[in-house]
Amino acid sequence: MLNLYNLNGKKYIYQLLICQLSIFFTGLLFVLLFVLNLDGWIDISDTIISIPLLFFYGILALWIGLFWKALSKITFSHSSSTRTIFQRWFLIPITAFCLIGAYTTHTLLLLHQGNNHFVIAFIPLLLAGILGVFTTSFFVAKLLSTIKDDEKLYLRSQKLLSELKEKFGTSPIKRIELSINMASGKSVASPTPDQQGFQVMGLMSKPWYDMSDLPGAKLLENSYEIIRQEALEAIENKAILQPYHYLGVNRGGWDSIELIEAGKKVEKNSLHFPKTVYLLENISTHTRLTDAALSVLKPGEVIKPHRDPDNFHITCHLGIVIPNKCGISVAGESRTWEEGKCLFFDSSYEHTAWNDSDTPRVVLLLIFYKPELTDIEKDFLQYVFIENFPDRMITSLEDHLVSQQR
Repeated sequence: MLNLYNLNGKKYIYQLLICQLSIFFTGLLFVLLFVLNLDGWIDISDTIISIPLLFFYGILALWIGLFWKALSKITFSHSSSTRTIFQRWFLIPITAFCLIGAYTTHTLLLLHQGNNHFVIAFIPLLLAGILGVFTTSFFVAKLLSTIKDDEKLYLRSQKLLSELKEKFGTSPIKRIELSINMASGKSVASPTPDQQGFQVMGLMSKPWYDMSDLPGAKLLENSYEIIRQEALEAIENKAILQPYHYLGVNRGGWDSIELIEAGKKVEKNSLHFPKTVYLLENISTHTRLTDAALSVLKPGEVIKPHRDPDNFHITCHLGIVIPNKCGISVAGESRTWEEGKCLFFDSSYEHTAWNDSDTPRVVLLLIFYKPELTDIEKDFLQYVFIENFPDRMITSLEDHLVSQQR
């Protein structure tokens, strides 16, 4: 149950019931209009009213099917055979019967067969309503009981975690605590990386990295003062700061200055960062990077939880201006930046960031290829997924293989 709804399950169940009632009363309205039209109370084309009704009954049947599909694994989790029997010999036949009855009665009404239009028109809706009330009551009772059990389990787990922390400290049970927070809906971001886009198989998967994974990036920290000076001077020039748009993640309040895109420096912006770009190009010869930008998160802004589609990059943040009350959470673990220090993480894990201070947060954002990728793999990923130059990719790979043979 926790895997689907977490401890806020009641809220989602109530939302589901509101949707069901909305669909039901919408259909009821069209049935009423249909009957009033047949009896001459109103003058509306039969087709205009009948077509929405046909869609309504179809949607109602689909809704019942989806409702069953989503919840039956919980309801009958102890017995898949019980679930199959109930679905095959009860739910599907009753739903099909309601649909056939609905379409048949409304066809008869359109042909003006029968006298009591109200009775005929409401028979299929009554059958569908009885089925909906029965299945909904059954599932809601089961779900509320499960949610209550989950709440008790969560409280027991928190009590045990507190005792273990007092005895052994936080570190030995850190993963268990993250997992419980994820399952109960208390985690800021999901600690599991769902596959969304292209994934390179066999790569290391962990949410947080450190400098030992990308030792070439140490030059960033060593050159912090140079980077900071150019960054602060560039921020004063409002013209080069551009809003950064990430669909569904932010609605403004997140600005950036692109320095490197797809492995190539952005000339117009690089003029303001000559020393920084030189350092980045030097780093990229050892630890290849694809993108670099100055990232500015305005006061009071939040970057919503999201994950990037691929798994072959490591994101690095070098803290430039870090006020209090700001931070980042990756895979449910929250950290904060330090000025002059790097944070490394895998952006395919769900992550979110916030700035609750009254001053901007500024970091230098860099995206590196994961170090275990070979040069050929990096060339392939660069040209296919970033530059889209397959002919150039083949030439580059051929040159690389020739150089290796020598």
